[in-house]
Amino acid sequence: MITSQTQTTWRVWTGTNDEWHHVATSLDNFNLYQSAEWSVHKGNSGWQSCRLVASDPQSKIQCAAQCLYRRGPLNSVVTWIPGGPIGKLDFLDNSFISALKNHLQSKLIYIRSSIMSASSERTANQLSNNGWFRAHTTIGALASLMYELGGDEQERLDRCSSNWRRNLKRSSRNTQAAYIWDSPSAQEISNAYSNMDEFKRVKGVTLSRSVEEIQSVIDVFGDKLLCVRIDDVDGNPLAIRAAICINDKAWDFIAITTPAGRKTYASHAVFWLMANTCAQRAMKQIDLSGIDIKNNRGVYDFKKGTGARQIDFQGEWEISQPKLLRPFASRLIAQRVK
Repeated sequence: MITSQTQTTWRVWTGTNDEWHHVATSLDNFNLYQSAEWSVHKGNSGWQSCRLVASDPQSKIQCAAQCLYRRGPLNSVVTWIPGGPIGKLDFLDNSFISALKNHLQSKLIYIRSSIMSASSERTANQLSNNGWFRAHTTIGALASLMYELGGDEQERLDRCSSNWRRNLKRSSRNTQAAYIWDSPSAQEISNAYSNMDEFKRVKGVTLSRSVEEIQSVIDVFGDKLLCVRIDDVDGNPLAIRAAICINDKAWDFIAITTPAGRKTYASHAVFWLMANTCAQRAMKQIDLSGIDIKNNRGVYDFKKGTGARQIDFQGEWEISQPKLLRPFASRLIAQRVK
């Protein structure tokens, strides 16, 4: 155990996944990527994971981090903390990296965190004072849009832009209605992604996902995955949308519209059914999972048109021991995360 300057003790968490769920969801800024299921999912693609928690003098957990890592040459470790740490970030000092380094028994360690709390100058200053550096290049989104599920359907419709409401009405002209896809097929979803990727090129982004990756999500999240689709007359998907629901919040996770579906506003139909179903299941909010105004303006306009509000994240920060490792490892982290 290592005690930080704020009298916080960092220790490795050895509890069960259910116990981690209880701890993590009790902290501010909990998100999908700090869930127990996410570590299981990423484990299917080769990532190892560990969890650290920081407790105050009263033994109350104040901050936590689920860390994914890969080992490299010379007893080095590259660590990725997606969506975290969560909780009180002023406890994120050098004692954290020392505890993690000791646990992994590594001589060289690089850590990249992707903090999804709302951006604040105070937190940025705390991180800088504790030895963290803002990453010059980023892996994930630095902002997202939050769709509130409060109010009835008409109230939520009124919050949409006039253009979005008009396109939703146009989507009703599809010969088939959107429906909940109870047994999603990883192969069909992967094929639809490839179809969309060939049609819609987004700078710096590969839209396709492998069958193995999608099957892992289906298997790991189970009934937490809410999948919606709409088909053409031949049963081929026009649009597919899926959210992962944990407690009272959902994360927009799969969003596919085929070239044919773009012509019939099918994306509006599946989003609206997904949102209505989340509301019926007592979800309070859907995180629309990242925006890129510069390189993917169309997706931003679609999400913004729902009436969702923008939140800018604290963003990606990095630290290493020894310090000289950071510039080199920072260039490699994107390849490791894939």
